[in-house]
Amino acid sequence: MKKQQNLTTHRLLLRALQPDDRNFASTLLSDEKVRLYLGGIVPLHSQEHALASLFSLEADTMVWLAVKQATHERLGLVYLSKHCEEAFFELSYQFAVNAWSKGYATEACKAVIDFALHNLKLERIVAETQAKNLASCRLLERLNMQELRRLQRFNAEQIVFITQ
Repeated sequence: MKKQQNLTTHRLLLRALQPDDRNFASTLLSDEKVRLYLGGIVPLHSQEHALASLFSLEADTMVWLAVKQATHERLGLVYLSKHCEEAFFELSYQFAVNAWSKGYATEACKAVIDFALHNLKLERIVAETQAKNLASCRLLERLNMQELRRLQRFNAEQIVFITQ
């Protein structure tokens, strides 16, 4: 896979994580609302391992921090990594509650999908979310992703979406 690049949109800068982003990432991992459909909060005793994996990425993983260009406010994380079952790369994301319902996640995810399809030359991208996470399902539909299949995983019904 090619090297990760900074991406920009009208309002956002998407950049690689830096050491001073650790507290923000930790806050996302421990926020009950953010983690509601992501397996719950990451307990303190497991956070160090989770943070270490974010900051020392595997070869087939990219993580961008979405930052508001005007204020440098950290908004969320967008990931691109191999899906656990599908033959494609998976788009994942988590955004701070104060960034919800403002279009930031859609904007950031669109930039990552465009980068993946056009710069990395990936054929398709998948995204998996809980069927109960209606906001995430709507976001993926706004990104023109279509439902590929439903399955049971993590004790819940999941929907796998795919780019067209």
